[in-house]
Amino acid sequence: MPTEYLTRTRITVDRDGRAEAALKFPAAAGKGKARAAAVWRLAVIYKVSAHHPRRVRHYNPASPDAPLPTADELRLELSGAPERIARLMSAAPRYLARVEALATKAARLYGRWARSAAGEEALEYTDASGRRAYATRFRADAFEAAADCYGISTLPRYVAQDAPMWGQAARVAWDLVKAEGAVKLAELYDVAEAEEILAAADRMPNPYAEAHDRESAELVAAELRRSVRLFAALDGEELAAVEEPVEEAAAEDVVEDQEEELLLVPLTRVQRRWLHTAAAHPAGHFPNGCNLRTLAALEAAGYVEWAPPYDHGRRLRIADSYKPNPGEVRLTAAGRRRAACEERERVVIVACGGRKAVYADGIHKGKPVIGARAGELYVGNYHRAMRQAADVLTRGGRGGRVLILSAKWGLVELDRHILNYDLKAGAPGTVDGETLRRQAHELGISGAAVTVLGGRAYAKLAGEVWDDFAALLAGTRGIGEQLARLADIYDPARRTVEELVEDQAAEELAAVEEPVEVAADEDVVEDQAAAGALVGPGLAVPAAVRAAELGAVRSGRRECGGQLSRGLSRGPLSCAVTCGDSPPPPMLGRTRQYPAAPCYPYRWTAARRGSRLPVIGRRERMRRP
Repeated sequence: MPTEYLTRTRITVDRDGRAEAALKFPAAAGKGKARAAAVWRLAVIYKVSAHHPRRVRHYNPASPDAPLPTADELRLELSGAPERIARLMSAAPRYLARVEALATKAARLYGRWARSAAGEEALEYTDASGRRAYATRFRADAFEAAADCYGISTLPRYVAQDAPMWGQAARVAWDLVKAEGAVKLAELYDVAEAEEILAAADRMPNPYAEAHDRESAELVAAELRRSVRLFAALDGEELAAVEEPVEEAAAEDVVEDQEEELLLVPLTRVQRRWLHTAAAHPAGHFPNGCNLRTLAALEAAGYVEWAPPYDHGRRLRIADSYKPNPGEVRLTAAGRRRAACEERERVVIVACGGRKAVYADGIHKGKPVIGARAGELYVGNYHRAMRQAADVLTRGGRGGRVLILSAKWGLVELDRHILNYDLKAGAPGTVDGETLRRQAHELGISGAAVTVLGGRAYAKLAGEVWDDFAALLAGTRGIGEQLARLADIYDPARRTVEELVEDQAAEELAAVEEPVEVAADEDVVEDQAAAGALVGPGLAVPAAVRAAELGAVRSGRRECGGQLSRGLSRGPLSCAVTCGDSPPPPMLGRTRQYPAAPCYPYRWTAARRGSRLPVIGRRERMRRP
């Protein structure tokens, strides 16, 4: 059967024999919600409880300004007996396929009517887009009506006789269902497929639930013992001599007894993140961005405790509360010990840039954007080089997180929308340390292993939050060295200009220090010509002069961290580089065909040996000697 209508998850069976599963419906051009509603009606027949889960579209669900959760109409969560859920998951694709077939038949009938004389007359003053809208509306209404009456004995919906054809979808669908015949929806599943789904169910015990049950049993027993002693003291009775007074077992004592077992409980990446964040807080508080599911799992493992603002006489679970207030969820001693044993998450902080994005088209073309995502707002070469290095350090997001340190907005994630600004770090109006510490705590990076990519001003701002962090650009003397160091990170196979100069100088010094006999000028020219160099008669350039020439080439280049505009030859060069030695640009080479490369006045040039200053006129060409 076709499974493109929905996606089934694995059935999970708890120790009480109750099963849970979920069905996900793709959007499919607006058909996903209608299909989910149809399967919900089918779940009633199979006696399975179904509901849409709630989702929160806000970066901070604990904020008082957060909107109320909305139902996810493209996801259906099922709960009930394992056998009934397996049968429903097997019958759902078959049910949707039959209802879709009925809706397709109804749409074809509408198409025949639209092409008939009556349809042409009714749609005479309707354009093409309007006709498509009517057809789409007719098919959607036909699908909903077919799902309502397929396999169910019901009366057709009331449809006015004078209604247009696109408003009679319910009547057409009911006629098609009636012509289809009687169908038993309770027997629509495949027995073999249902058994296969049930056999693949997850019946593994939940370690968090077992740890919570053991802790709850210990607390209940301690509370009963305390009640017995209290009533005995009120009645003036004494405890038996064989019975020793027992104090109430605190949650920390229960966790210490289970310490060896709790350390074996695996933690997810998100749970480790919030555990380190709470450990970095002076009071051990968890941020508001930590959801209830993560807090409940950490509480079941014994790493979190909840101190409600009122004393109700017994300890409550976080899972039973709606939303704990900030500052009430704290880290236990066992949680601090576990955080010290876990590896910290890697976070790379990238400095912002001065060059911002501009509009590509429209009436504001070429003007700075009003606001954009933080990952798309900065377009400078320096910031892009840092972003490339950050992607390499975090393995494209698989080994860590990348955030931007903005001089105005502080720590922001790459997908967060921020307004455009013009502010340099260290200037009046720069974000303060208290704001950065609060942002780091809310983002869950205050306890992470932080690497900062930026100048001294941004390293100083990072020092307001973290005591120990790695500043990879510390000790550099300018943007050129910083770009070179960044290039070493995201392109380690490249060779820097300094390495090339050192290799050339070392080779030439080795050649000069070798004992050689005095040779004639012609022999020198022949030896150097064999090595691939062009020299004048009787002239030899020492290694120091060659290193100075290469240094001049490096100083004349544009400030970037990449390769030279042309590769350096391995042999010793004894003449300066000119425009005639460099290849022409590809764009100009296609427009005009020159015998040799044209020389541009803005390109760096040097005179050939034996000639004076090069004088090049307009449209003149320089040939190789």
